[in-house]
Amino acid sequence: MPNHDYENLLARYFAGEASAEERAALTAWRRTSAENERTFAAFEKIWNDAGAEQQPRIPNIDRAWQELEAKLGLPQAQTRARILEMKKPEPRVALAHVFAWRGRSGMLAAAAILLLAFSTLLYRLWQSAPALQTLVTANAEQRKIELPDGSVVALNSGSTLEYPKTFAGATREVKLSGEAFFEVAHDGAHPFLVNTANAQIKVLGTKFGIWSREEETRVVVREGRVALRGNEPQSAGVELMANQMSIRRMQEAPEAVRAIEAQYALGWLEGRIVFDQAALTEVVAELQRVYNVEIALAKPSLALNTITGSFNRKPVESVLASICLTLNLQYRQEGERYIIAE
Repeated sequence: MPNHDYENLLARYFAGEASAEERAALTAWRRTSAENERTFAAFEKIWNDAGAEQQPRIPNIDRAWQELEAKLGLPQAQTRARILEMKKPEPRVALAHVFAWRGRSGMLAAAAILLLAFSTLLYRLWQSAPALQTLVTANAEQRKIELPDGSVVALNSGSTLEYPKTFAGATREVKLSGEAFFEVAHDGAHPFLVNTANAQIKVLGTKFGIWSREEETRVVVREGRVALRGNEPQSAGVELMANQMSIRRMQEAPEAVRAIEAQYALGWLEGRIVFDQAALTEVVAELQRVYNVEIALAKPSLALNTITGSFNRKPVESVLASICLTLNLQYRQEGERYIIAE
Protein backbone atom coordinates (compact mmCIF):
# COMPACT_ATOMS: atom_id res chain seq x y z
CA MET A 1 0.00 0.00 0.00
CA PRO A 2 1.57 3.41 -0.94
CA ASN A 3 2.56 5.69 1.93
CA HIS A 4 0.02 8.35 0.95
CA ASP A 5 -2.84 5.83 1.14
CA TYR A 6 -2.45 4.20 4.52
CA GLU A 7 -2.61 7.45 6.50
CA ASN A 8 -6.14 8.12 5.28
CA LEU A 9 -7.12 4.47 5.63
CA LEU A 10 -5.84 4.23 9.22
CA ALA A 11 -7.76 7.37 10.18
CA ARG A 12 -10.94 5.94 8.62
CA TYR A 13 -10.36 2.61 10.37
CA PHE A 14 -10.01 4.08 13.86
CA ALA A 15 -12.98 6.38 13.23
CA GLY A 16 -15.08 3.32 12.44
CA GLU A 17 -15.73 4.43 8.86
CA ALA A 18 -13.63 1.87 6.95
CA SER A 19 -15.52 -0.52 4.67
CA ALA A 20 -15.05 -4.30 4.85
CA GLU A 21 -12.81 -4.12 1.77
CA GLU A 22 -10.70 -1.36 3.34
CA ARG A 23 -10.35 -3.30 6.60
CA ALA A 24 -9.19 -6.36 4.64
CA ALA A 25 -6.65 -4.24 2.73
CA LEU A 26 -5.37 -2.79 6.01
CA THR A 27 -5.00 -6.27 7.52
CA ALA A 28 -2.98 -7.41 4.50
CA TRP A 29 -0.80 -4.28 4.73
CA ARG A 30 -0.11 -4.93 8.45
CA ARG A 31 1.03 -8.48 7.71
CA THR A 32 3.47 -7.34 5.01
CA SER A 33 6.20 -6.38 7.51
CA ALA A 34 6.97 -5.81 11.17
CA GLU A 35 7.44 -2.10 10.42
CA ASN A 36 3.86 -1.81 9.18
CA GLU A 37 2.58 -3.56 12.32
CA ARG A 38 4.55 -1.13 14.51
CA THR A 39 3.13 1.80 12.53
CA PHE A 40 -0.40 0.50 13.13
CA ALA A 41 0.30 0.12 16.86
CA ALA A 42 1.65 3.69 17.04
CA PHE A 43 -1.49 5.00 15.32
CA GLU A 44 -3.66 3.03 17.72
CA LYS A 45 -1.84 4.39 20.79
CA ILE A 46 -2.18 8.02 19.66
CA TRP A 47 -5.86 7.50 18.91
CA ASN A 48 -6.54 5.86 22.28
CA ASP A 49 -4.53 8.46 24.18
CA ALA A 50 -6.60 11.22 22.60
CA GLY A 51 -9.72 9.77 24.25
CA ALA A 52 -12.40 7.93 22.31
CA GLU A 53 -15.22 10.02 23.75
CA GLN A 54 -13.69 13.21 22.32
CA GLN A 55 -12.72 12.02 18.83
CA PRO A 56 -14.49 13.74 15.95
CA ARG A 57 -15.65 11.96 12.87
CA ILE A 58 -12.81 12.02 10.32
CA PRO A 59 -13.94 14.04 7.28
CA ASN A 60 -12.64 13.88 3.74
CA ILE A 61 -8.93 14.69 4.15
CA ASP A 62 -8.58 17.09 1.20
CA ARG A 63 -11.79 18.96 2.06
CA ALA A 64 -10.69 19.25 5.70
CA TRP A 65 -7.40 20.81 4.64
CA GLN A 66 -9.16 23.29 2.35
CA GLU A 67 -11.55 24.38 5.09
CA LEU A 68 -8.77 24.64 7.66
CA GLU A 69 -6.66 26.77 5.29
CA ALA A 70 -9.66 29.06 4.66
CA LYS A 71 -10.31 29.40 8.41
CA LEU A 72 -6.68 30.33 9.10
CA GLY A 73 -6.58 32.75 6.18
CA LEU A 74 -3.75 30.97 4.42
CA PRO A 75 -3.19 31.74 0.72
CA GLN A 76 -4.50 29.08 -1.64
CA ALA A 77 -1.04 28.48 -3.10
CA GLN A 78 0.24 27.41 0.31
CA THR A 79 1.17 23.71 0.29
CA ARG A 80 0.83 21.13 3.03
CA ALA A 81 4.58 20.70 3.13
CA ARG A 82 4.89 24.40 4.00
CA ILE A 83 2.28 24.05 6.76
CA LEU A 84 4.28 21.20 8.28
CA GLU A 85 7.33 23.45 8.30
CA MET A 86 5.47 26.31 9.96
CA LYS A 87 3.67 24.35 12.70
CA LYS A 88 5.41 22.05 15.16
CA PRO A 89 3.49 19.03 16.52
CA GLU A 90 1.56 20.01 19.63
CA PRO A 91 2.21 18.08 22.89
CA ARG A 92 -0.41 15.49 23.82
CA VAL A 93 -1.90 17.66 26.55
CA ALA A 94 -2.54 20.38 23.96
CA LEU A 95 -4.35 17.88 21.75
CA ALA A 96 -6.68 17.11 24.64
CA HIS A 97 -7.65 20.80 24.74
CA VAL A 98 -8.05 20.83 20.97
CA PHE A 99 -10.66 18.09 21.19
CA ALA A 100 -12.60 20.18 23.70
CA TRP A 101 -13.41 22.68 20.96
CA ARG A 102 -17.02 22.88 19.88
CA GLY A 103 -18.55 23.52 16.50
CA ARG A 104 -18.01 22.25 12.99
CA SER A 105 -14.95 24.39 12.23
CA GLY A 106 -13.26 23.36 15.44
CA MET A 107 -13.92 19.72 14.70
CA LEU A 108 -12.36 20.02 11.26
CA ALA A 109 -9.33 21.80 12.64
CA ALA A 110 -8.93 19.18 15.38
CA ALA A 111 -9.11 16.39 12.83
CA ALA A 112 -6.53 18.07 10.62
CA ILE A 113 -4.12 18.64 13.53
CA LEU A 114 -4.51 15.02 14.60
CA LEU A 115 -3.70 13.94 11.06
CA LEU A 116 -0.62 16.17 11.13
CA ALA A 117 0.55 14.39 14.28
CA PHE A 118 -0.10 11.00 12.65
CA SER A 119 1.79 12.02 9.51
CA THR A 120 4.78 13.26 11.50
CA LEU A 121 4.98 10.02 13.45
CA LEU A 122 4.69 7.91 10.29
CA TYR A 123 7.33 9.96 8.52
CA ARG A 124 9.79 9.46 11.39
CA LEU A 125 9.13 5.72 11.50
CA TRP A 126 9.48 5.47 7.73
CA GLN A 127 12.72 7.45 7.70
CA SER A 128 14.32 5.33 10.46
CA ALA A 129 13.31 1.93 9.03
CA PRO A 130 15.07 0.21 6.14
CA ALA A 131 12.91 -0.17 3.04
CA LEU A 132 11.99 -3.84 2.77
CA GLN A 133 11.06 -5.84 -0.31
CA THR A 134 9.00 -9.03 -0.15
CA LEU A 135 9.21 -11.84 -2.69
CA VAL A 136 6.45 -14.45 -2.46
CA THR A 137 6.06 -17.63 -4.51
CA ALA A 138 2.69 -19.31 -4.90
CA ASN A 139 2.15 -23.07 -5.00
CA ALA A 140 3.67 -24.65 -8.13
CA GLU A 141 5.91 -21.56 -8.59
CA GLN A 142 9.65 -21.02 -8.25
CA ARG A 143 11.54 -17.75 -8.64
CA LYS A 144 15.12 -16.51 -8.61
CA ILE A 145 16.31 -13.07 -7.52
CA GLU A 146 19.59 -11.18 -7.19
CA LEU A 147 19.95 -9.28 -3.92
CA PRO A 148 21.52 -5.79 -3.65
CA ASP A 149 24.95 -7.25 -2.75
CA GLY A 150 25.02 -9.59 -5.76
CA SER A 151 23.94 -12.70 -3.84
CA VAL A 152 21.46 -14.91 -5.70
CA VAL A 153 18.46 -16.64 -4.11
CA ALA A 154 16.29 -19.37 -5.66
CA LEU A 155 12.91 -19.51 -3.90
CA ASN A 156 10.89 -22.74 -3.92
CA SER A 157 7.09 -23.03 -4.00
CA GLY A 158 5.00 -21.52 -1.22
CA SER A 159 7.82 -19.43 0.24
CA THR A 160 8.46 -15.83 1.30
CA LEU A 161 11.72 -13.84 1.35
CA GLU A 162 12.06 -10.38 2.91
CA TYR A 163 15.15 -8.30 2.12
CA PRO A 164 16.12 -4.60 2.15
CA LYS A 165 16.47 -2.45 -0.95
CA THR A 166 20.05 -1.81 0.13
CA PHE A 167 22.21 -3.50 2.75
CA ALA A 168 23.38 -1.01 5.38
CA GLY A 169 25.22 -1.49 8.63
CA ALA A 170 27.52 -4.23 9.83
CA THR A 171 25.49 -7.19 8.50
CA ARG A 172 23.43 -8.23 5.48
CA GLU A 173 20.15 -9.64 6.81
CA VAL A 174 17.16 -11.31 5.14
CA LYS A 175 14.16 -13.24 6.46
CA LEU A 176 12.91 -16.55 5.05
CA SER A 177 9.75 -18.56 5.47
CA GLY A 178 9.68 -21.66 3.28
CA GLU A 179 12.55 -23.05 1.20
CA ALA A 180 15.37 -21.35 -0.65
CA PHE A 181 18.88 -21.88 -2.01
CA PHE A 182 21.44 -19.12 -1.43
CA GLU A 183 24.58 -18.29 -3.39
CA VAL A 184 26.05 -15.61 -1.14
CA ALA A 185 28.49 -13.04 -2.49
CA HIS A 186 31.63 -13.00 -0.35
CA ASP A 187 32.07 -9.97 1.89
CA GLY A 188 34.22 -10.69 4.92
CA ALA A 189 33.42 -7.33 6.52
CA HIS A 190 29.64 -7.82 6.36
CA PRO A 191 28.38 -11.29 7.37
CA PHE A 192 25.22 -12.54 5.66
CA LEU A 193 22.41 -13.54 8.06
CA VAL A 194 19.25 -15.48 7.24
CA ASN A 195 16.55 -15.28 9.92
CA THR A 196 13.76 -17.87 10.13
CA ALA A 197 10.92 -18.40 12.60
CA ASN A 198 13.19 -20.20 15.08
CA ALA A 199 16.79 -19.90 13.86
CA GLN A 200 19.53 -17.74 12.41
CA ILE A 201 22.07 -18.84 9.77
CA LYS A 202 25.33 -16.89 9.44
CA VAL A 203 27.70 -17.06 6.46
CA LEU A 204 30.47 -15.07 4.80
CA GLY A 205 30.29 -16.48 1.28
CA THR A 206 28.94 -19.90 0.34
CA LYS A 207 26.15 -21.95 -1.27
CA PHE A 208 23.56 -23.59 0.94
CA GLY A 209 19.88 -24.49 1.18
CA ILE A 210 17.36 -23.73 3.94
CA TRP A 211 13.99 -25.33 4.60
CA SER A 212 12.01 -23.55 7.32
CA ARG A 213 8.37 -24.22 8.12
CA GLU A 214 6.34 -24.55 11.33
CA GLU A 215 9.13 -23.90 13.85
CA GLU A 216 11.61 -26.22 12.14
CA THR A 217 14.70 -25.10 10.22
CA ARG A 218 16.97 -27.38 8.18
CA VAL A 219 20.25 -26.31 6.63
CA VAL A 220 22.19 -28.18 3.91
CA VAL A 221 25.56 -26.80 2.80
CA ARG A 222 26.83 -27.32 -0.74
CA GLU A 223 29.95 -25.13 -0.54
CA GLY A 224 31.76 -23.21 2.19
CA ARG A 225 30.87 -23.00 5.87
CA VAL A 226 27.82 -21.71 7.76
CA ALA A 227 26.73 -21.47 11.39
CA LEU A 228 23.24 -22.50 12.54
CA ARG A 229 21.90 -21.32 15.89
CA GLY A 230 18.64 -20.44 17.60
CA ASN A 231 17.38 -16.91 17.28
CA GLU A 232 17.33 -16.35 21.05
CA PRO A 233 20.20 -14.45 22.73
CA GLN A 234 23.14 -16.70 23.68
CA SER A 235 21.58 -19.64 21.85
CA ALA A 236 23.79 -22.67 21.18
CA GLY A 237 24.86 -23.33 17.61
CA VAL A 238 26.70 -25.67 15.25
CA GLU A 239 28.99 -25.13 12.25
CA LEU A 240 28.42 -26.94 8.97
CA MET A 241 30.71 -27.52 6.00
CA ALA A 242 30.07 -28.83 2.50
CA ASN A 243 27.81 -31.90 2.32
CA GLN A 244 26.64 -31.53 5.89
CA MET A 245 23.20 -30.94 7.38
CA SER A 246 21.66 -29.91 10.70
CA ILE A 247 18.13 -29.25 11.94
CA ARG A 248 16.69 -27.05 14.65
CA ARG A 249 13.23 -28.08 15.87
CA MET A 250 11.15 -25.67 17.95
CA GLN A 251 13.37 -24.15 20.66
CA GLU A 252 15.69 -27.15 21.02
CA ALA A 253 19.43 -27.01 20.37
CA PRO A 254 20.41 -27.73 16.76
CA GLU A 255 20.93 -31.41 16.06
CA ALA A 256 24.43 -32.81 15.69
CA VAL A 257 25.85 -32.22 12.22
CA ARG A 258 25.53 -35.22 9.91
CA ALA A 259 26.90 -36.02 6.48
CA ILE A 260 24.55 -35.81 3.50
CA GLU A 261 24.88 -35.62 -0.26
CA ALA A 262 23.99 -31.95 -0.80
CA GLN A 263 23.19 -32.33 -4.49
CA TYR A 264 20.71 -35.08 -3.63
CA ALA A 265 19.15 -33.20 -0.70
CA LEU A 266 18.75 -30.06 -2.82
CA GLY A 267 17.13 -31.98 -5.66
CA TRP A 268 14.29 -29.46 -6.02
CA LEU A 269 16.74 -27.20 -7.85
CA GLU A 270 16.87 -29.86 -10.59
CA GLY A 271 13.17 -30.59 -10.69
CA ARG A 272 13.09 -33.47 -8.20
CA ILE A 273 11.10 -33.87 -4.98
CA VAL A 274 13.25 -35.23 -2.15
CA PHE A 275 12.15 -36.58 1.24
CA ASP A 276 14.49 -37.59 4.06
CA GLN A 277 12.69 -39.55 6.77
CA ALA A 278 9.71 -37.25 6.25
CA ALA A 279 6.38 -37.85 7.97
CA LEU A 280 3.49 -38.43 5.60
CA THR A 281 1.90 -35.13 6.69
CA GLU A 282 5.04 -33.30 5.55
CA VAL A 283 5.04 -35.25 2.29
CA VAL A 284 1.41 -34.26 1.65
CA ALA A 285 2.09 -30.59 2.44
CA GLU A 286 5.07 -30.52 0.08
CA LEU A 287 3.14 -32.16 -2.77
CA GLN A 288 0.35 -29.64 -2.32
CA ARG A 289 2.85 -26.80 -2.68
CA VAL A 290 4.63 -28.34 -5.66
CA TYR A 291 1.49 -29.29 -7.62
CA ASN A 292 -1.04 -26.81 -6.21
CA VAL A 293 -3.54 -29.61 -5.50
CA GLU A 294 -5.46 -30.74 -2.44
CA ILE A 295 -4.38 -34.00 -0.77
CA ALA A 296 -5.81 -35.48 2.43
CA LEU A 297 -5.20 -38.49 4.66
CA ALA A 298 -8.21 -40.76 5.18
CA LYS A 299 -7.12 -41.46 8.78
CA PRO A 300 -4.95 -39.38 11.17
CA SER A 301 -2.96 -42.51 12.06
CA LEU A 302 -1.51 -42.56 8.52
CA ALA A 303 0.60 -39.55 9.51
CA LEU A 304 2.89 -41.93 11.45
CA ASN A 305 4.28 -43.27 8.17
CA THR A 306 7.63 -41.86 7.05
CA ILE A 307 9.33 -41.96 3.70
CA THR A 308 12.81 -41.39 2.26
CA GLY A 309 13.20 -41.04 -1.46
CA SER A 310 13.63 -38.87 -4.53
CA PHE A 311 10.89 -38.46 -7.13
CA ASN A 312 11.09 -36.85 -10.53
CA ARG A 313 8.49 -34.16 -11.01
CA LYS A 314 6.10 -36.29 -13.00
CA PRO A 315 2.30 -35.84 -12.87
CA VAL A 316 1.07 -35.87 -9.28
CA GLU A 317 -0.76 -39.15 -9.86
CA SER A 318 2.53 -40.89 -10.70
CA VAL A 319 4.23 -39.54 -7.56
CA LEU A 320 1.28 -40.52 -5.36
CA ALA A 321 1.29 -44.01 -6.86
CA SER A 322 5.01 -44.42 -6.09
CA ILE A 323 4.63 -43.19 -2.52
CA CYS A 324 1.61 -45.40 -1.85
CA LEU A 325 3.40 -48.41 -3.31
CA THR A 326 6.34 -47.80 -0.97
CA LEU A 327 4.09 -47.51 2.09
CA ASN A 328 1.64 -50.24 1.08
CA LEU A 329 -1.17 -47.68 0.82
CA GLN A 330 -3.46 -46.53 -1.95
CA TYR A 331 -4.96 -43.29 -3.18
CA ARG A 332 -8.16 -42.26 -4.92
CA GLN A 333 -9.39 -39.07 -6.52
CA GLU A 334 -12.63 -37.40 -5.47
CA GLY A 335 -13.29 -34.46 -7.75
CA GLU A 336 -10.29 -32.14 -7.46
CA ARG A 337 -9.11 -33.81 -4.27
CA TYR A 338 -6.77 -36.79 -3.69
CA ILE A 339 -7.27 -39.10 -0.70
CA ILE A 340 -4.52 -41.40 0.67
CA ALA A 341 -5.93 -44.43 2.47
CA GLU A 342 -5.03 -47.95 3.59
